[in-house]
Amino acid sequence: MRNILLIIVAAISLAMGSCQKWEKPSTPESISILTEPLEVGEPASEGKRAVTIAASADWTAVSNDSWLYITPSSGHKGIQEVVIHFSANKTGKSRKGSITFTCGKHSETFRLTQNR
Repeated sequence: MRNILLIIVAAISLAMGSCQKWEKPSTPESISILTEPLEVGEPASEGKRAVTIAASADWTAVSNDSWLYITPSSGHKGIQEVVIHFSANKTGKSRKGSITFTCGKHSETFRLTQNR
């Protein structure tokens, strides 16, 4: 009886000693552009294009091209439609621009070529 009691106490001590606080692993942040293709051509006139994105957390969108902007330029987790606006191309040459969507450390880029 004494041996059984010692075995039970040892098993309980071992089980309690190996218990650690369990933490749910964090979901990696990600973003995807659901609209395809990811590179499009547009006429020289002013216009806009709808794009659908899916993000696992808060996201932002940025373009370094002055003739491109996006509304909204940020959002939250989920699927959302955004609109890329582009001004008329009066340069006489085709031009390329891009909008980069970022969620955490992950990013996706949508590219647009505007004709002359």
